[in-house]
Amino acid sequence: MRRKALFLVNDSIKNPTIMDGAPVPGAVPLTITDPHRIECGAVILALSPKVGVPVDSELLRPAGPQYYFVTDGVTHGPVTESGLADAFESGLFRRDSTIWDASTPGDIHPATDFVDFGDPEPPPSVSTPMSVEVGVSDYGRGVTAEEVAPELGTSFLCPYCRAVPNLEDVLSVSVSESLLGDPVLGPTAQQRFLPSHFTANGLALDAAGGVCTDIACPRCHMSLPQQLLDLPQTVMSVVGAPSAGKSFFLASAIWQCRQLLSRRFGVSFMDLDPVANRWINEYEEKLFFESEDNALRKIEKTDVGQSAVLKEVLLDGTPTQLALPSFFKLRAKDADSALVVYDSAGEHFQAGFDTSHSLVTRNVLGSDVLYFLYDPSADPRFRSVLDRGTGTATRGAQRQDTLLAEMSARIQRHLGNRREEQLSRPLIFGVSKADMLRKELPLDRSPYCESGTGPNGRPRFALDYNVLRDISKATEAFLNDLAPESVATAHDIAEEVWFLPMSALGHNPMQEGVRPADIHPVWAELPIVFTLARKGLIDTVGSVS
Repeated sequence: MRRKALFLVNDSIKNPTIMDGAPVPGAVPLTITDPHRIECGAVILALSPKVGVPVDSELLRPAGPQYYFVTDGVTHGPVTESGLADAFESGLFRRDSTIWDASTPGDIHPATDFVDFGDPEPPPSVSTPMSVEVGVSDYGRGVTAEEVAPELGTSFLCPYCRAVPNLEDVLSVSVSESLLGDPVLGPTAQQRFLPSHFTANGLALDAAGGVCTDIACPRCHMSLPQQLLDLPQTVMSVVGAPSAGKSFFLASAIWQCRQLLSRRFGVSFMDLDPVANRWINEYEEKLFFESEDNALRKIEKTDVGQSAVLKEVLLDGTPTQLALPSFFKLRAKDADSALVVYDSAGEHFQAGFDTSHSLVTRNVLGSDVLYFLYDPSADPRFRSVLDRGTGTATRGAQRQDTLLAEMSARIQRHLGNRREEQLSRPLIFGVSKADMLRKELPLDRSPYCESGTGPNGRPRFALDYNVLRDISKATEAFLNDLAPESVATAHDIAEEVWFLPMSALGHNPMQEGVRPADIHPVWAELPIVFTLARKGLIDTVGSVS
């Protein structure tokens, strides 16, 4: 009679089969003389040497805790403590890995909670920004755009965590319901992973066979617009005191850009990510796209915890707040680019909010243009010159110079905490609600001038720096009489400061809200036009100096 042999085969290195608590080394013969427990993932098989003999229930229990861990965006497990030790020895389980117990998938820990990796090695010195080759292994120390610049075609700038990943390290977002629970975004988010299997047309397949179309940053795991990887970015940050009117401004500015950029400057302006832009699109609809123009509409202010502009993630093992920008696609001079706009709640620029657990305000340093929105109606010193109108909304008094001072302190701190350090990019000091200051501000001069004829036969316009400089000087002189400390602080922040008035609505709204029929914005789009002009995307006349 031929003897039968049972062989146990292990084909996986990353997710090994476990027998009696230890990984199976390749193919081994299994002689059933004693009871054995074999674990294949979450499935436990119990083998007994005798047919019909009840198997001890202890065999069906896992051999100690079971763990999952993520390294380089790839999930490994379940593994026992011995399997975790093997992963550490092989280098698969590293300092930058994250780990959780299979019994508590929502309780995610950094690898350092489980293994003593010793003192971390100091990062290599960087002589020039482009001298560092950034890869996934660098994310444990958080390489950012301040250390190395992105190079289109090989790397890109993440607009959320400001890391500069290589394109080949970009993660895919799983779609299968069985793959819920991401170590960075939390238990309700779909897992992110580095794809290794693809469809015939190049789409990634997740572990359950789902076809994945969305991508994510390897460091913060936030979903990214696919087109953003291939486009140069222009970044604008909007900052202002709480209730200064940033939401009105952004809704009005974006709407005006949609209407005016193509017609006046030959620049197309559209949403790059409609999902990320959903909140601002809703604002636009309330103000400019209502069937009943005389119905009062109200826009709520940007709250500190509002999910549309803020997200908390487990970044490098630490709970961290990220700012959520809006994304727009531009086509100017036969080339495409992306406009990234941050709307930061005023509370985040108050003293005490700049911590290692928040990146909300760090986008200021990386902005091409910083826009500070100043509300004169909140300053009692302007009451005598404001033309509010009867029955309109009023605001309580609020210090805005302290917010500017906090911004100045943060910039100096992050640039090296040296007094001579200033922001090298332009700062626009925007005076909002300028319609109530028509008698004081030069709103009768247009900052735009004709510069030729477009392909459709219509006049083509350019931004006139000469007129803009005159408007800025006149506005600065007016502010210097009533709020000199704010003017001085603005010059302390940046080498180049422009004082520009604007009105998001063109009138002071009623206490109950605003009627779409009454909205006539004044230069609401000007900060964005200025930002694009400084990037060479819009024609200009004159010089900035």
